[in-house]
This record gives sequence, C-alpha cells and structure tokens, in this order.
Amino acid sequence: MPDEINNAESAPESDIENEAENVVEQDANNDLLDEYSDSETRIELMHSRLDSLEGLELHRFAMLEYLGCRQNLLKDLRPLGRLASLKEADFYDNRLKRIDGVSQLDQLTSLDLSFNKIRRIENLPAGQLGELYLVSNKIEVIENLGELRMLTILELGANRIRRIEGLDELAALRELYLGKNKITRLENLDRLVHLRVLSIQSNRLEAIEGLDRLADLEELYLSHNGVARIEGLERNAKLTILDVTSNRLTQLEGLAHLERLEDLWASGNLLDSFENVEHVCAPLPALRTVYLEFNPLQRAQPANYRRKLMLALPQVTQIDATLCR
Repeated sequence: MPDEINNAESAPESDIENEAENVVEQDANNDLLDEYSDSETRIELMHSRLDSLEGLELHRFAMLEYLGCRQNLLKDLRPLGRLASLKEADFYDNRLKRIDGVSQLDQLTSLDLSFNKIRRIENLPAGQLGELYLVSNKIEVIENLGELRMLTILELGANRIRRIEGLDELAALRELYLGKNKITRLENLDRLVHLRVLSIQSNRLEAIEGLDRLADLEELYLSHNGVARIEGLERNAKLTILDVTSNRLTQLEGLAHLERLEDLWASGNLLDSFENVEHVCAPLPALRTVYLEFNPLQRAQPANYRRKLMLALPQVTQIDATLCR
C-alpha cells in the first residue's frame, strides 16, 4: 500500500479534519478577491471572518494603496511584506498579539491596529508613517518610536500606560491621544513643540503641568482626572478648547490670558459660584460654548441656571448641549 495511504489511515481524524478545514479556508480566502483586478488600488475586507492573509495572493496587487481588514480574526500580518506600494492599512478589531509584517512597508502613511491584544510597540516602518492608531491594546510602555520622524498623529488610548515617555524624537507630532490609561503626571512633552491636540482623559492626573513648551497647543482634553486647579497654562495662549470635565475644581481661574478660547467644558466639578464664573469667563472675547451642568451652581438653582449664565456671559451662544436663544 502506498505510503501516503498508510499515513492517512494512521493520522488522527482531527488532523485530517483540520487539513480539510485549512484547504476550505484558503479556497474561501481566494474567492474573496476574485472580483478584484491585479491593478486594484483599494481592497476592503471588513467582517469577512479572515483568520489569515495566506491564500489571498496579495502579491498580485502591485498597485495596492489601501487594505482594510476591520473586524476579522487575524493573528499574523507577515504576508503584508510583499505590498511595497501600500499606503494605508486598517486592522482594527482583530486578534493580533504583536506587530509584525509591516516593517518593510516604506510607503505606509497610516496604520490602524486598534482593538487587538498587542503588548509592545515594535517593528514599525520608519519611512512615511504619519498616523499610528493603537487604541485598546495591552501596551504598558511607550517605546520604539524614535525612527518615526514623520508621525503627526499618535493614538494610544485605552491601554496600560503609566508614564509619558519615548516621544522625544517625534518633532512632527500634531495630535497625541492618551486617554484611559494610568498616567499620573504630565511630563516629557517639551520636545513636542508643534503639538496642536493633547488628550489625556480618564487618567490619574492631579495637576496641570509640563505644558510650557507647547505654545502651539489648541485643544487640551483633561476630563475625568483629579485636577483641583486650572494652572500651568500661561504659555498656551492659542488654546481654543479646554476640557476639564469631571475633575475636582472648586473655582475657575488661570484663564484670563486665553483670548482665543472658544469652548470651556467644566461640567461635573465642584463649582458653586456664578460670580466666579462671570469674573473669569465674561472677559474672554472668543468664548462661545460653556458646559457647567452637574456642578453645585446648577443643582442649587436649576430653574435659574441658564438665565443667569446668559446674563453673565452675553458672548456665549451655547450653554451645555443647548443653543442660547
């Protein structure tokens, strides 16, 4: 009897079934791209139950610029190394445990690896990468970003980060998102002199500090922390949005120099004085939106709250979620 027949007969049924499933899966993967021509520049495979890129024959798409594989079951990206022309890759919501298969993609400008199980920042392409999204992974340390000199957007929200570090070489960075981590201090931001947006919501901050060198900062999001005072913004005169929602503020202060401030979000604090709000906010010429609900000043006088704010701040066009009339 031929050897292959003997091997088949002696192999466990589970192994034979697994081989058959793999063949079926590869065939199914091939079918997914049957409709695409070799000259395709965009491929979208969202929610296709892909557990592997093998079998897709991605190498035949020499002009591919965008590959979207959101909400699949991928654990490995190594076949991507063949896509030299790829500029945007989206692997949001898969089962990736590490970053691999992308380091050779020198033309990549945007990479989304959010909602996976990645523990380390590593093996990234240093060429043209401008946007990196790593939301909701298991990352504890900001590291291995020094070669990403073109990076303008970095999203690391909902991880396990305790310290701001590893950003010194990212001089081009414009937007930094670090919400829902375990950060206790604003630090090591001095080199990010072109930063426009800083979001560090839902962390463990107790003070506003370390922002002196961020003179171009326009939007600052600090909600759901433990900040007791608005301070340390003397060099941030370009701010247009300040979010201090759900902190421990007992009064508004430190805003007099923010002549460009348009939005002040301060709901859910311990503010109890209309006089304090008027004294600080009335002189701000650009102010158009204030959120002050769920403070003692609103709870104590719910019927008069909006009317009193409208009289105190005539330049404002929106109070909380409602436009002024």
